[in-house]
Amino acid sequence: MFDAHVHMGYFPRRDKVEPYYYSPRRIFGALTRAGVDEFIVSSTNAIWDVEGTAMHAEAREMKRLAGQRAHIFFWVSMRYLARDPDLSRLPEGLYKGLKLHGGESAWLQEPELLSRVLSLAKERSFPVQIHTGMNDRGFSNTIGEYLPYCRRFPELHIDLAHGKPHEAVPTILAELPNVYIDTAFVPHHIVENWLDAGADERRILFGSDLPAPQRFSKTGLSAYVRREAAHFSSQNILSHNAGRFLQRTPDVIRA
Repeated sequence: MFDAHVHMGYFPRRDKVEPYYYSPRRIFGALTRAGVDEFIVSSTNAIWDVEGTAMHAEAREMKRLAGQRAHIFFWVSMRYLARDPDLSRLPEGLYKGLKLHGGESAWLQEPELLSRVLSLAKERSFPVQIHTGMNDRGFSNTIGEYLPYCRRFPELHIDLAHGKPHEAVPTILAELPNVYIDTAFVPHHIVENWLDAGADERRILFGSDLPAPQRFSKTGLSAYVRREAAHFSSQNILSHNAGRFLQRTPDVIRA
């Protein structure tokens, strides 16, 4: 099983007043107990770590624990980008992609910055995961608003995480072969609706958004992943598609 949407770092938790620290060891342990073989992970510490120091340390620790099972995406914030405009300070070989979150940085309000980050991802052959949907700061980040960028960078594999709004997903997957959608916080009957409408199964990624479920309910992390994965029987969704997403060329998608 491949979980394509995982986090480590500080995160709000339902039973805690202050953000709770989810260490690489805690997240890796939960995924292992849930039967996850590989995963894509990024650090929420981008919210305060403007120099990337803590995120690099976490990434190295996760690689020490998980080795090749962990595919680590660097969460790019606008504040970090101001210090490292060409992302040249990222440790060589540590990261396999980039993560963008419009709730943490208002990317859609800064199209030149967003285009710069996507250009840098293209240069490095990095896939990109972009959060979609409303968030704590009230910014709108819909898949439709990101489509011009997906069209502008057809060589770039882009996961429009959460697929908000859900009803637009089948049409978007039909139009753009470089776009993927993950299932993090997507009700399983919605995914079934996508497939019934003819959505390309090969570009839907299983994702749990760990540890986010503990923000909303009292649930064990491993139990949550197992419960969500049980809704899917397709090995494409549960495993194979994430491998395609991480590949460098769109030709793999059409194979």
